[in-house]
Amino acid sequence: MPRLPVVLCVSLGLASSAVSQGIGSGARARFDPWSMAYVVPAGWQVAQQTGRVHTLLTPAGAQGPVIYAGPGMHQSFNDAGADLNKGFNALGLSGMPIAQPASTTIGGMQAMTAEYVAQNQMGMQFRAYVVSVLTPHGTGFLVLGLAPAQQPGELRSAVDRLAQSVQVAGPPRPDPQAVAALRGRWMYYAGRASGVTSATGGSSNSYEEFVEFDGVGRFTYQSSASVSVTTPGLGGTAGSAQASNDEGTYTVIGTTLVVRGRQGQATYDIQVLADRVIADGRTYVRAN
Repeated sequence: MPRLPVVLCVSLGLASSAVSQGIGSGARARFDPWSMAYVVPAGWQVAQQTGRVHTLLTPAGAQGPVIYAGPGMHQSFNDAGADLNKGFNALGLSGMPIAQPASTTIGGMQAMTAEYVAQNQMGMQFRAYVVSVLTPHGTGFLVLGLAPAQQPGELRSAVDRLAQSVQVAGPPRPDPQAVAALRGRWMYYAGRASGVTSATGGSSNSYEEFVEFDGVGRFTYQSSASVSVTTPGLGGTAGSAQASNDEGTYTVIGTTLVVRGRQGQATYDIQVLADRVIADGRTYVRAN
């Protein structure tokens, strides 16, 4: 799980849920575990919450512009930028900045804005506008607006209004019950092998991770990978192996696991189930 160093993210998360009764224009939307809130811009509503991200739509629905907004462990704009990169990846987009990022302040906090041209795998182009806000508590708030390139409309104005309404009441609030629920040793495994014949040879590879949480805030981690190749004619084999390990502290904020190891900090949107943990789409099973 702590595959460090990692890219932090605006993750679309794992546990998706429609927002009960909706959160309409002018209402306050909250991220209570992060001690943050914002006001929904006029003409928009929160249509869905996925992990720690709100999805906002206009009456045009999914055919119109979309805003994604959520908190993260952003100690710098580099952290926010890495969050943004993973957000683009999760949405199947590649983005190219069209101007230098601009520094500003929002509510006395450092902020930065940026604009992008983005493209999906089908070649459709979008305009993207981003505002990143850094709080005094080692956290941040990221707002990403997307609209079809030919109809950006009032997207930038809506993103700016949302970001300017952000209020931060204090540091994030860890969940001790979730910290305790992770107690134990968890394993992830992936591997494949092709059949070996004298005509074609063959290959195999495997990768596994073990992460152990003590239930009160510390973790240890090991991973190993190996590759083996057999040459045609069965004249010989070649292989390689590598391993890594880490240890440090962890906490859980809402549905977000935060780990701090020797190589730095990483975050994962997680689901903790009785016999498995799903972290950023990767499933770990109990190993004890």
